[in-house]
Amino acid sequence: MKLVGVVSHISKSKKIIIKAENIPNLNSEVFSEEKEPIGMVIDIMGPVNNPFISVKPYKKENLERFINKKVYIK
Repeated sequence: MKLVGVVSHISKSKKIIIKAENIPNLNSEVFSEEKEPIGMVIDIMGPVNNPFISVKPYKKENLERFINKKVYIK
C-alpha cells in the first residue's frame, strides 16, 4: 500500500480532508492504517507544493477517529 498522507480534519460537509504527501488518482479507494476501506478520492485542491485531498467517506459516523492518522491507497 502507498501512503497518501495524514488526515488534517473533517469538513462541515463530512468529507475527510488529507494533507497529501503523494497524489492519488481521482476515485482511488482510501484505506486506514488498519487496511479498512474508508472512502473514495473526490477532489485534489490547494497549491501544487502543498495539496490537500478530499475523500467522500463510506460511513459518516465517527470520522474524527481518523484525524492525525495516516491513510493509504493500493
